[in-house]
Formats: sequence, structure tokens, C-alpha cells
Amino acid sequence: MPGISVVIPTKDRLRCLQRAVPMFLEFDEVEEVIIVIDGCSDSTLEYVKAAVTKDKRIKYADNIVNRGLPYSRNKGIELAECEYVFTGEDDLELSSDFFVTLLSHMQKTGADIISGRNIFKFEKESAAAAIRRTDSIKGDAVDRQAIMVQTGIGVNEDQDQTLLPAPMLGSTAVFRKVKFDESYLVNAWREESDFQLSARESGCKLVFCPHAISFNLMIENDRGGVHYSGKAKKLVWTVKNNWRFIRKHRMLIVREFDIGNQYVYIAKFAVRRTAHEIILIILPMLINAKRKVLATIHNS
Repeated sequence: MPGISVVIPTKDRLRCLQRAVPMFLEFDEVEEVIIVIDGCSDSTLEYVKAAVTKDKRIKYADNIVNRGLPYSRNKGIELAECEYVFTGEDDLELSSDFFVTLLSHMQKTGADIISGRNIFKFEKESAAAAIRRTDSIKGDAVDRQAIMVQTGIGVNEDQDQTLLPAPMLGSTAVFRKVKFDESYLVNAWREESDFQLSARESGCKLVFCPHAISFNLMIENDRGGVHYSGKAKKLVWTVKNNWRFIRKHRMLIVREFDIGNQYVYIAKFAVRRTAHEIILIILPMLINAKRKVLATIHNS
């Protein structure tokens, strides 16, 4: 099997990183793990420096300041020495046969880029429970009206898709040719979708393989991660990055998606995201208020 370079951008998630790095190194196919430190303020740099001295398969780059997820991915990919790159994440868990399965199905399907089923899992939830929960997801893997992918959906066979889950495996040459667009700033919303549509526009074949499963941990009160930013700032850049994405790929989107008028879609998207963020702010306030009322009633 050809070797794989795992590229992991990270920001203030030391606890996750300490779990993810040894996990990736357990796979025989992984010949190196490249950590890109994106302006961390915790002890990530100290941990990584110590890890490098203990295992020569670990490499790192330090951005010094926060440069964003697309920049960090490109930087890690440039350092890769293996034939293949996997866009790893610091909160990722993989099934035991993950890379063997992806490489095998990549060869079988002729895929240039391939992704497995990616399930978002609660920290205290078992892998089996997460799979059962997401097995209930119905519909198509790609939502042609929202331009989104159902990352955890279960299908029976490999299938060509315009959009894939974010943890992707492909040749290093393809990743260097397409590159991540570093203009997606702050929370980098749409940076993976942008890469995938750019890959399609350059003639690449993208395949979704449900036989390989990865899990993203849903971390309570997560203040780290290269996507993290304040709620208002996050909302503004989600809308701005989505605008850039639609304008950049409008010809492919018109051909392969069903969004209607692009300006109407952009306006509707902005309204939906604003409502979503408001709910995320108000809901915890309501829950806390309810708890205080119940506590008051109980004490009285």
C-alpha cells in the first residue's frame, strides 16, 4: 500500500490533539503526521516539539499567528513527502480499517479524491450508537438546494459526488494542483466545498465511500479549533464566504445544483444562518433561566 501523509491543522485543542496523533500513527499506511499549529495560545507547541523528538514520523509547522484553515492545509500539504495526503483533523476518530478501505476503493473506482462516511459523535457516545443514530438519516447524500453534503448518511455502494465529507484522501499531486483557497477567512466557511468544486472543475473524480467511517467529536463548550470565532464574527464571515463561494463557482452550481436565482439563494442563506445563530444564543439562556426557576421552586 502507498504511504499517506496526514495533515492536521490545529488551534487550542491540545486535549484532542494528544488523542488524535497516536491514533493516526497506529495505522500502517500512515508514514507521517504533519501538524500545522495555527496561532495556538495553549501548550500545543510544547507538546508537538516533545512528540517530534520521540517519533520521527511526526513533523510540524508553526504559523506563529492565526492564518486560517486553508492556509494551514496548504502549508501542511507542501511539507508532505508521501504519495497520498489525508486531510486530518484534531478531533477525528477512524474505524480500524479506514485507510485500507479508502485506498482499495480509490483504486477500484478510479477516484482522484475519496471520502468515507463522516459521523458527528458526542464525546460520551459509543461509535456503534453514533452509527445507529445516523442510520436513520434519509434522502440524498448531497442536498442540491442547500449545496450541502449529508456527511453521516449511510448508503450501500460507492458513488460519484460533487461534494464530499471534509476528511479527504487523494494524491499529493492533486492537492497541490487544486489547493485550498486562502481567501476563505476567519471561520473558513465553504473552504472544503470550494476545494471540491475546484477539483471537479479541473477534471477530478470525487467518490464517496460509505464502507470507511470516521467520527468527528462534538465537544461541549469548545473554544478551540481553527473554525472557532465569536458568534457575531462567525455569522458575518459565514455569509461573506458563502457569497464568495457562489460567485466563484456559479457555472458549475447552475449546472449541478438546484438553487434557482443565485441572489435569492444568497439572501435566503443569510436569513437562515442569522436565525440559526440567534437560536444558538437564546436557547442556552432559556435553558439556564428554566433551571433557575426550577431551583427556586425546589428550594422554596
